[in-house]
Amino acid sequence: MTIFSGVRCSVTSCPFNKGPRGLTCGWLTGPSKKCHHPIFREAWTLGHELEQAQELPVQPSSLTSRATAANVPVSRERARQLILELEA
Repeated sequence: MTIFSGVRCSVTSCPFNKGPRGLTCGWLTGPSKKCHHPIFREAWTLGHELEQAQELPVQPSSLTSRATAANVPVSRERARQLILELEA
């Protein structure tokens, strides 16, 4: 059995996924390292999309959280520039 190390699979229910040790299948191939296994390809795609979504920064949704996130000190020059832009 060949174990492919350095390749990670997000489908934990796949019998070829050996976790941190790597994979024992040749389905996760190609330059994009997409799973081509006929049974697990959909689960791999969903798991991969979920991992990517969790890596994105969370955008504040409420007005209070947006105001808190935007509450950063502004230099005097920047404040003057903002006022001049609002007057225009």
